[in-house]
Amino acid sequence: MENSVWQGHVFIGMSVDGMIARADNALDWLTGSADTPADGANDPEAAGFTEFMQLVDHLVMGRSTYEIVKSFGEWPYGDTPVLVLSTTLESADPRIVVVKSLAEALARLDEDGARHVYVDGGRTVRTFLAKGLINTLTLTRVPVLIGDGKPLFGSLPADIPLTHEETKVLAGGAVQTRYRVKTG
Repeated sequence: MENSVWQGHVFIGMSVDGMIARADNALDWLTGSADTPADGANDPEAAGFTEFMQLVDHLVMGRSTYEIVKSFGEWPYGDTPVLVLSTTLESADPRIVVVKSLAEALARLDEDGARHVYVDGGRTVRTFLAKGLINTLTLTRVPVLIGDGKPLFGSLPADIPLTHEETKVLAGGAVQTRYRVKTG
């Protein structure tokens, strides 16, 4: 189900043991707190998130990710159109469009003329990967083991070969690696 019109991109922080959130969805290990700062991994400029968002013209996330981001207070996506995949979410939030299925999300992206789509959230990333809809993965591993949590990766229908493009070390020891998904 590769898409030839737009490209899907993942840009996500994770613990060294592959978790994107604690079991209760907490991100304190990633965002830091007054007692335990995250040492630069949460600095959007240093991590390249600001530059990444300049490339992106649409974003797709699942409901769980939306609920977490909504709690941040400050909306990190500016005016970028955000599609939230959910069969149950009823929202009057003008910053988002709720789509009930992957097919509806893909149709909306095509209708909107999307070129570079940021795909966020564990389940949503796995779904897009399984369908061949991700072109690049930028993974920032924060130097912490959280043990129990929500993993980014899980079962896939087949191996997905990747090509390494770049690795850099960020402040505080976070390691960011960008991969291109091999096609064909």
